[in-house]
Amino acid sequence: MLKTFQLTTMLLIAGVNSQAIANDEAPREIVVTARSLKDTESDLKACLARKCPPDQDIKASLAHAENQFVEGNYRDARSTLAGALGRNRKHKGQYPIEVSDLLRANGNVAAHLGEANVYRLSVLDMRDTLKSALKSNDYRVFGAEIEVADSRMKLGYLDEASDKYLEVEKRALSVGLPQVAAIARLRDLSLRVQRAETEKTEFRKKEALDGIDAFLNAPTGGSEDIKIAAEILKSRLDRASGNSETADRLIARYASLGGTNRPVLLYSTPIKMNEAQAARAMAGGSDLNRIGTQVVENRWVDVGFWIGADGKVDAPEILRNKGDTDWADVVLKAIKTRIYAPLKMEGDDASLGVYAIERYSLTAQYENDVTGTRIRQRSPVARIERTDLTG
Repeated sequence: MLKTFQLTTMLLIAGVNSQAIANDEAPREIVVTARSLKDTESDLKACLARKCPPDQDIKASLAHAENQFVEGNYRDARSTLAGALGRNRKHKGQYPIEVSDLLRANGNVAAHLGEANVYRLSVLDMRDTLKSALKSNDYRVFGAEIEVADSRMKLGYLDEASDKYLEVEKRALSVGLPQVAAIARLRDLSLRVQRAETEKTEFRKKEALDGIDAFLNAPTGGSEDIKIAAEILKSRLDRASGNSETADRLIARYASLGGTNRPVLLYSTPIKMNEAQAARAMAGGSDLNRIGTQVVENRWVDVGFWIGADGKVDAPEILRNKGDTDWADVVLKAIKTRIYAPLKMEGDDASLGVYAIERYSLTAQYENDVTGTRIRQRSPVARIERTDLTG
């Protein structure tokens, strides 16, 4: 995608030499070259014109839909993916991985549009596509089952999600996939931590801590390498309670090992929004209580921020946006609280750190019978969806 950016205090996207930037601090224009929206559109049209094989069709469709998404054209991206699914769903037996990738992308874009039902069905179809084509003990089938649990959590069905994670853990152990089982357990522990953070009750906090301690004291065989993830969850809970010692010990451990090759998030406060709106909607009564008051169509921001070699975040800022950005203050505030593990960096890169770019979309799920009419309406409770755009 050919774009011209003004470089001030920020480094944008892949292909830019960080050492050259360090040696030239004056603001200048950087041209970043990748496949443009026009190019990927032409590629897809050419592929369809020559009646290309399904795997090539899917590859070209995914590339174009990704470009459309990055440009903020979410509905165009959904249309591209829907068209590709219409052409290639029947080939899922021959190309299960490719079709499952298409369904996964369709679900992700649908989530940013607030199309909760499309998202839910896409994740289930993705799982079923892999399940019908691969062996029952294939790790990719279990990964898809974990994604189904993730979708239940994302849609607010927390008890269902927890049950699903624990079911996947049990089944993975029964077929000799201990690492997959450990990942499923960690996802459940992460869910417990989220509930403790949002519900703020001693019961939820104890439930989360007990689960984490049980995992750390008796880890599943083969999960030793990912025990650190449970420790990160525990440090997150401790820090939220005002105890930073656990996080400090983790940071010191990473530093003693020379740092990590990529950013590892140790702590962040959740993005907090819409508490008043949610309370008003749940109160019932007048239909006015259930009508969304926030514009969520075509509202997104790309946020860029430096992750220093010491793991601290510096100067998150909005690089691009569509629509007003008042709602994004809570995003910037949450990003500023992040603490990453120290990074393994040498030379000029050590002073630069790593630059990250994330897309945040303001949306609200479509619901039926929100105000007693059959016309679909947005939920009165807005939400924020996140996608990592870091090159």
